[in-house]
Amino acid sequence: MVNPWKTYVKLSAVLMGSHDLTKGSLAFLNYPVQLMFKSTKVLLVMVMGAFIPGLRRKYPAHEYVSAILLVLGLILFTLADAQTSPSFSVIGVIMVIGALVMDSFLGNLQEVIFNMNPETTQEKYSKHGIRVLRILYQQMAYLQHRRLSFLLSHEILTWL
Repeated sequence: MVNPWKTYVKLSAVLMGSHDLTKGSLAFLNYPVQLMFKSTKVLLVMVMGAFIPGLRRKYPAHEYVSAILLVLGLILFTLADAQTSPSFSVIGVIMVIGALVMDSFLGNLQEVIFNMNPETTQEKYSKHGIRVLRILYQQMAYLQHRRLSFLLSHEILTWL
C-alpha cells in the first residue's frame, strides 16, 4: 500500500514548523536554555506515542518517572536562568514548546507511516521535496525584493 500524499504534506508542514520555531526561538532565548528544552523531547514523544492511533505505546512506570524528573530539572534550570540572563523571554519559551510538540508528533507520525508500508522511500523524498519548494519560493521572493529595491534606489523605476 502506498501512503497518500496528504500524509506527506502534513509531515513536511510539521517538520518545517518545528524547524522554524526552533530557529526562531533563538532570537528570544539563549542557546543553553533552548538546548535544555529540546532535551525534554523524550517526555513529549512518550506522551504523544500513547495517544496517536496506530501506535498506542505503553511505557513502564520507571520511564515516565525518569522523563518527569528530567522536566523538573529543566524547570529549575529555566527559573534560575530567567533571573540571570537578559535574553530570556516567555515568547521564546512558547516557541520552543511549540517546536517540541511538533517534534514529538513528527517522530510518531513517521513511525506510523513506516508501519503502513515499510518498503517506501516516498516519505523521505516527499518531505524534503516540499521543503525544497518552500526554500526556492523564499529565495525567489528575496531576490525579487532586492531587484526592486535596486531599481527604485537608482531611480530606474521613477514611474512607480
